[in-house]
Amino acid sequence: MALSLSSKEGSMRSYGHIMLFVSLFECEGTLVIEMANFAVTEHNKRSNANLKLAQVAVSASPIRNIYTLQLLADDGVETHKYTAQLIQMFLSSMYNLQSFELASFTPL
Repeated sequence: MALSLSSKEGSMRSYGHIMLFVSLFECEGTLVIEMANFAVTEHNKRSNANLKLAQVAVSASPIRNIYTLQLLADDGVETHKYTAQLIQMFLSSMYNLQSFELASFTPL
């Protein structure tokens, strides 16, 4: 995936191009499962929910310490698709949950 940025200043045009490479991680990997479990647990604490991780669908890291996970979680009645974004703390194996949102459902 590539991201292209451009801007105009007065009559002068300046274009800056940034290539953004997305690293996809194996969804069954220990690190990804650990991050997904952390995201669900942290979401449960913040929102007083009772979700259980069912499956990690997609995991990606466009920037070295920021991870985006698409996961399936069960609320006891239905399974829903969520998108979670985590930031790995600098020089640590700790994570900070930035967002956890219900995603529009698309078949996997």
